[in-house]
Amino acid sequence: MATTSPPTGTPATGTPAASPQTLDAQDKIARLRAIANDFPDDVEPKPLTQAERQLASRTPIVFVEKAAIFAEAAPNIGVALSVDTASLRDAIASDLAYGGVVDETRTLTSRMEAANLRKKLKAVKVARGIYRVAKGYVTTDLGNAVTPHVDEMKRALQRPRKKKAAPTEPPPTAPPPAVPTIPQQK
Repeated sequence: MATTSPPTGTPATGTPAASPQTLDAQDKIARLRAIANDFPDDVEPKPLTQAERQLASRTPIVFVEKAAIFAEAAPNIGVALSVDTASLRDAIASDLAYGGVVDETRTLTSRMEAANLRKKLKAVKVARGIYRVAKGYVTTDLGNAVTPHVDEMKRALQRPRKKKAAPTEPPPTAPPPAVPTIPQQK
């Protein structure tokens, strides 16, 4: 009795082999994580609040430089406020140096999203064409066998409906204040 081995490229466990795109993506993710781990940051960074993010992004780095210069020019105030001008200058240097890295990362993200969308658009156009043909095909006698597939495509294409918010009753309105009437004299 001869034993058969699974086809090459398919693991023996019965799970399908990863696609070339998945393997490439996993490699790129590993490299990006290595870059992220190499990036200088606090040991245990506290998550920033939305207000903290806005404050930091809206304040120009030139303002931080001017504050450092002032703290050095007026040492009495700098010492009284415990200003560490070295940490201010470190923040300035970091913003100037790594700002380019952040910009390049955003550009990379944008390019990757665009490439994925272009591939998806081509596939979507083909899939919608198949769906248009399939809707007509199921109306024929031969189409009875594939009607469930067309129904599944239809359900997958529909967006979930928004749940209507329960109507709230308006607050009761108070009757208008009574206006005293002045009797008219005859």
